[in-house]
Amino acid sequence: MSAVGALRSDSPPRRFRLTTEDVREGIVWLAVATSFFVMFEPAAYDLLIVGSLVLFAFTGLKLPRTLLPFLLLVILYQLGAVVTLNKVFDRPDTLKWTIVGIFLAATGVFFALFLAERTEERARLIANAWLVAGVISGGLAIIGYFHLVPFSDKLLLFSRAKGAFKDPNVYAPHLIFPALVLIQRLYSSDLKRSLIWLALLGAVMAGVFLSFSRGSWGHLIASAAVMTTFTILVAPSPGSRARILVTCIAAAGAGALLIIGLLQIPAVGDLFAERASLEQNYDVGHGGRFSNHVIGWRIALDQPLGIGIFQFGKVVGADVHNTYLNGFLSYGWLGGISLIVMTALTLVFGFRYVLVATPWRPVFICCFSTWMVLMVEAAVIDVDHWRHQWALLGMTWGFVAANAAWERRRAAEPTGSTRAVPG
Repeated sequence: MSAVGALRSDSPPRRFRLTTEDVREGIVWLAVATSFFVMFEPAAYDLLIVGSLVLFAFTGLKLPRTLLPFLLLVILYQLGAVVTLNKVFDRPDTLKWTIVGIFLAATGVFFALFLAERTEERARLIANAWLVAGVISGGLAIIGYFHLVPFSDKLLLFSRAKGAFKDPNVYAPHLIFPALVLIQRLYSSDLKRSLIWLALLGAVMAGVFLSFSRGSWGHLIASAAVMTTFTILVAPSPGSRARILVTCIAAAGAGALLIIGLLQIPAVGDLFAERASLEQNYDVGHGGRFSNHVIGWRIALDQPLGIGIFQFGKVVGADVHNTYLNGFLSYGWLGGISLIVMTALTLVFGFRYVLVATPWRPVFICCFSTWMVLMVEAAVIDVDHWRHQWALLGMTWGFVAANAAWERRRAAEPTGSTRAVPG
């Protein structure tokens, strides 16, 4: 036996070592991967995020100065909720609602801090975990809608797929980010991998479609268009851009075939025809969503401290269905203005940094494209207490902080040799 062979045979076998970082990031992965199940509260996601907050608090989490504006605006926003709570403190569920809001805002800050460090690894971790959640959630929609298991009715609400969520209108938007990640991977994968991504995308898109959420249909189309535009802009060559366009057309065609196939089922076709109407009785006319918005803004302008959570519904007999208006009504002018400034500032910084050539740019593009369109949809639905809205908002700011640090490092290097990857 050679000396090298003897040395190898005598070498002790490598042992698997679980580091603190593995545990920290593993809990976050598990939290995101289980985000598809929120039928009960607190959900597994909530408990795991709390565990992550505690663990990171004890093991270290840095606060980059780039995140200070975001942190300040989140604090002011929630401070507005606390101040307005004094007006309705004795009303049922108002304290609980405020505490939940503060917790969700804290999750947004956590995701920002989490992604500001080890950004490449953690961006991939979150994207993969959300893909797991999205595919499982889409599968549950298919199982529920076509009654493939005895408990199928638990996965539906008014014949609309909701998976393991409580509401189809919250369920479907949760699927948009993983759908974009899958579409983007189609743009750069070989044929074998593309078939895998396409199969997974089919499950996720089926979930969005079978939710019969008009807003989510538009959300998916608009977010995919924005993401594709960004991806084309950062493509390294004309050939890459042409491939993206061809793949985009092919994927759109496959999606259209999937929808056409589903529409051949009578129950699906009938509900689609009903839901696809642009005018619903709860949107237009006296007492509809938009006329109530006008009433709400008049009230908000007269009440600097707001009127308190749940009070608008008692005045007009319907929920606010507008995140920005609800900010003024339930958080007062302090909260409402803070929300608008935070949204505007996120858009400014997002557009400023989303195209910077970093290894995590693809995930950043998907995240920002999803969040940006969601906040347009927020004008007709209240997304303030949606878990994934705060996750996407925090992720966007985490990417912004990471990209700002990336640019500073590149500026400090005379050769400018910092590694980057194309879109």
